[in-house]
Amino acid sequence: MRRTLAPLLGLLVVGLSMTACLTIPGDTGHIQLVSSSTVNGWQYAYYENTAYPCSISGYQTFVVGTRVGASSTHSSPLWVWMHGGGIGYFDASGSPQPNSSNMTQDSAGTLQSTLTNPGLSANIQADPAGFRMLAVSYCNRDLYSGTGQIDPNNPNMNADGSAKTTNGLQATKAALAFTEAKYPTSKYFLAGGSAGSAGAYYVAWAEQLSGNPPAGVVGDATVVNVEAGQAAYQQGSCVSGNYNPSADAIFTQRVDPQVADTNNEIDKLVSSGRLTVPLLHIWNHADNNTCGATPMQCPLRDGSVLTMGVTDCIHQPLAAAITAEGPNSTSENLPVCVQLPGTAPCSLHVVTTHAGLTNSDPASPADYLAAVMTWVDARLAGP
Repeated sequence: MRRTLAPLLGLLVVGLSMTACLTIPGDTGHIQLVSSSTVNGWQYAYYENTAYPCSISGYQTFVVGTRVGASSTHSSPLWVWMHGGGIGYFDASGSPQPNSSNMTQDSAGTLQSTLTNPGLSANIQADPAGFRMLAVSYCNRDLYSGTGQIDPNNPNMNADGSAKTTNGLQATKAALAFTEAKYPTSKYFLAGGSAGSAGAYYVAWAEQLSGNPPAGVVGDATVVNVEAGQAAYQQGSCVSGNYNPSADAIFTQRVDPQVADTNNEIDKLVSSGRLTVPLLHIWNHADNNTCGATPMQCPLRDGSVLTMGVTDCIHQPLAAAITAEGPNSTSENLPVCVQLPGTAPCSLHVVTTHAGLTNSDPASPADYLAAVMTWVDARLAGP
């Protein structure tokens, strides 16, 4: 019996230690209120968390939005928005790549604006459920997935002279924990566009491991699929810097090792049953930020290869994993074909921040924003 149990216990210890950093609580002890403002019937409180410096200057911040006159003691759902901004890193010369965007402190105005777009945010604010809202910053440009990694090649130093670290995941968890402690919260949702979409999936996994899973994730436009990205780059179908192997070698050092591990791509977490949070997976077939519908030989998880557009290739594994859960799954795929007037079909990157657009993919409702709200309200009503 002892010989049988010993290796099992060893595997258990290894399994727990592998995800240990993902379950570390965010530091809320250094959060302070900086300012507040009232706009169109909503009050926005702007907070700074000095436990987590940005990659170049400033600190991680967040904004909490509450409707004027709403009870601060009534338990209400919380909508957490994670904005995009690509991925970043510092090259061997210490220069920020691809530029210095999203590496300095997010202002109150910047974060507030992400909660007031005319698309999905407006629908959330108007929802009878009475949502509160939270917008988190992205000043490490680390896919919201850093848990204290030393930032390679970063020439900037902290105020005490120590090396900069990436803490996007910890800062997001801290903002959420602080908000849940300050305002009674019934359920919360993670939603994001672009890098915020990919980040929302990983934050959901970390929070599930930590015992505080969201009621759902609304991911718009981006999911990590290393195999597809590498294949597209090698085939010349997508020469985006995001898929450059030399850039990827540096960037993966900026995120938690478990996030960098390709065995933990979101579709693999779903198909293996390790991620059980309901997901609403949204993508636009010819998204101009993911090389559109440029044809490529797409490597699939079963080892087969099919010709398809780059964007569809990137999203195919998660779509397949959700479909495989069957008709009773609380997760859904929402493929769309949406574009701004005068632009190429299906080309818009991040479709949920716009209003008045129509989806032409018959696989999803024409009013895709209404479909998102139907899914969110179903998750609120569910167990």
